[in-house]
Amino acid sequence: MNDTIGLGNYDITSRADLWGIVLKTFKYTNVLILLLALLAVSSLGFAKRTILFSTPPTQSYEVTMKRYGPLADFLTKKLGRKVKLVPAANFIDYSQAMLENRYDLIFDGPHFIGWRIIKQNHYAIAKLPGKLNFAIIVKKGSSISHYKKLAGKRVCGVGSPNLMTLGMLDLFPNPASVPVVVPSRGFKGALKCVKAGNAVAAVVPAKFWKKRPPKVKASFKVLFISPILWPPRGFSIGDRVDSQTQQRIHDLLLSPEATKAAKNILKRYKSNRFVGANNKEYRSLNKLLRPIWGFHN
Repeated sequence: MNDTIGLGNYDITSRADLWGIVLKTFKYTNVLILLLALLAVSSLGFAKRTILFSTPPTQSYEVTMKRYGPLADFLTKKLGRKVKLVPAANFIDYSQAMLENRYDLIFDGPHFIGWRIIKQNHYAIAKLPGKLNFAIIVKKGSSISHYKKLAGKRVCGVGSPNLMTLGMLDLFPNPASVPVVVPSRGFKGALKCVKAGNAVAAVVPAKFWKKRPPKVKASFKVLFISPILWPPRGFSIGDRVDSQTQQRIHDLLLSPEATKAAKNILKRYKSNRFVGANNKEYRSLNKLLRPIWGFHN
């Protein structure tokens, strides 16, 4: 009689063989359990990694920490996960870090949000209320009657990648006919620049122009106001942060507690709260960054 028993790929001819198979199977099972445990720990570690938060360096390091630090601390406390504010030294540093996708959570202009949505799979989660557009202002008595006449001429504006300046440049699709931007220190500086004769026009936010006192407006006239309204600056978050945490941050930013924690940010932008945002309203603004090296592809 043949005493061999078939068991899968094994032939058992003795009790020793049977125990050998059992031990081998036990060994493989333990290895599998260990691998699954390591994977779970690794996934947990990934989920709990520090969230890097940044914003454009339009103010000093000290002001950035004072203005945005309390919001980072608030999110850290509520999430049970570190949200670290990472101020950039300058716009070159900020742009390079963004191009390399180093940041997870960013509060900045709508054109950058649109670029990250297209290029880095970011999600718009909250924003300031309201809408933005720009105005082109010339001196009273100027012979320029249409914005197209600015082709090749000097226009004062906050240097790129300022949203208003890029919006004005987007009116000139032919690279050979774009105006020459004279960098100005702020929007008030852009108007002073034109008044001093350093350029024939200035580009400023439409709301900024509307709030100028009559004495200032008396020296200028409006050449053009953009009919296109943009969403304001806001927050976008990258897909290194899991969807559950993304939703949690969205909910937190819209809460009354966040309004308190972000009071210095909201005061800076003359707002009283954040509101919800979505990718659809920002996506197309990616095109405004085409003139900027590194963001043009």
